[in-house]
Amino acid sequence: MAKKRYNLTEILAKIKESLSLLPGEEEKEEMTQSIQGIIQELKLLQERIARFPLESDKERISGATHVLVSFFDSLKDNPILAGILLPQKTKSRKQKSEAVDVNALQQQIEMLPTEKILEELAKHKKDTLIALSAKMNITANKKLTKEALADRIFKLGYANKRGYDLLKG
Repeated sequence: MAKKRYNLTEILAKIKESLSLLPGEEEKEEMTQSIQGIIQELKLLQERIARFPLESDKERISGATHVLVSFFDSLKDNPILAGILLPQKTKSRKQKSEAVDVNALQQQIEMLPTEKILEELAKHKKDTLIALSAKMNITANKKLTKEALADRIFKLGYANKRGYDLLKG
């Protein structure tokens, strides 16, 4: 066999070129930090996998789910028991609104332009409108609708008064 001769100068030149490709201190530090980060992420993943339920736990949960489904199916046949164990949702009661200051409301409406008065009156509840009509000495029947009551207050209390004021002045 013939021995292959190596050119020592070429080999040293190749080694010199390869050395420049090796990472510097900063790059080594970055790689080390990256590897540490990967190791931490793998440990977290390992912990999460360890928390997965065992086969026995899965079987118990499946059995309990089946029992619950059977129980709720049996409640369909016994509505009295279902009513006792699972009470119906109660409707929320309307909270009583705070009493409106009729004097302040009257003054507020008097400051509005005529075309906005009826719109403002329509925003209030019927009992507020009844109290306002009593304050303004306008006879109002409680059987009137809210809209009819607002219209009556508008015509007799505000529109007519403004018309008379215009005719006077």
